[in-house]
Amino acid sequence: MTIEQRSANDVVILAATGEITYGKGSDVILRKAVEDLLAEGHRRLILDVGGVTYVDSAGLGQLAQLHATATKTQASLRLVRVSKRLRDLLVATRLLPLFRIFDTEDAALASFDPAPAS
Repeated sequence: MTIEQRSANDVVILAATGEITYGKGSDVILRKAVEDLLAEGHRRLILDVGGVTYVDSAGLGQLAQLHATATKTQASLRLVRVSKRLRDLLVATRLLPLFRIFDTEDAALASFDPAPAS
């Protein structure tokens, strides 16, 4: 798995490519990327999973854990470009209601409240 990171205003976008599975280290890569951003004080995150080719049960657990970690730190995590297969897995495991899912990055960006003026 690879993760590319970029920012749009005060939102950090993580674009994941590859598999989110147990045993190949991808779960650790993704968790570390999100935890590092939260530790740096970022509170608006988008995870683009359009390049994810496979998610196993451990990967689903990892996504749920990322949501819980973000929520615990009062951060918001959005998912973008969720494949039909991943959406079906989220429905089957009853995890879908945890996430705010968007078809496009622009829609996800627009879903955040405007940044407070400094």
